[in-house]
Amino acid sequence: MFNACGKYNLNQSASLARQSLVVFAHDTGLMHISAALKKKIYSIWGNTVPAFGFYPYKTKFVVFENNKIDCRPCSKMGFKKCPKGHFKCMEDQVFDFYLP
Repeated sequence: MFNACGKYNLNQSASLARQSLVVFAHDTGLMHISAALKKKIYSIWGNTVPAFGFYPYKTKFVVFENNKIDCRPCSKMGFKKCPKGHFKCMEDQVFDFYLP
């Protein structure tokens, strides 16, 4: 596994996604680029939800989200800061997956 968070610009990130077997991405442009490349995506959701229609399109994906709190979704497009100050939508997530 290779963590490239914050290390590359968008074009470089897209190139890395193209070379990857799977991509872990938040609900961002990189997730959608990876979907266009038909990569399997492990999609991480915080204050937004896939039900708003922004999930990966026409590719295999796994969703990670915290459905145990009642304050999410708190935004359609996301906030820079948690309105309640606790960020439990991300902090309390459990990531359970298997990579072949």
